[in-house]
Amino acid sequence: MDPISAALLVALVSGAGGAAGTQAWAALGELVRRPFRRADQVPSGEPVPALRELEALEGSPRDTGRAQALADVLQRRAVHDPDFARSLTAWLVEAKAVPTGSGDVHNTVSGGSQGNVLQVRDLHGSVTFGAPPAPDAGTAGRTD
Repeated sequence: MDPISAALLVALVSGAGGAAGTQAWAALGELVRRPFRRADQVPSGEPVPALRELEALEGSPRDTGRAQALADVLQRRAVHDPDFARSLTAWLVEAKAVPTGSGDVHNTVSGGSQGNVLQVRDLHGSVTFGAPPAPDAGTAGRTD
């Protein structure tokens, strides 16, 4: 299973990603509140792992230490609860697709003339500066 980023947890609990982020955070809360089952599929009767950490992060949504503690206990719970691990993996795939603002690009251009400058985050397609190249003088006008 991929590691869970504390930054992703902080972004989601803080409301990043709008409705999609809110839904992802609610889905994690529902997942954490499921009864804890060990690999033998018998409810353990133990306190629900990660619930305390989830609630602590909800109380201090910008606390990266609490976010990391939640990430760590989620990973540990997944090791002991195969159903939880499958559900957490599916949740993580969905949560990573939420546009949380992480990965923003912050460029600074300073000084004199820089020539061509392009500032983007995600680029899909081609970029052209200036006019297309002139046709080769030796082939211009040929029709063979």
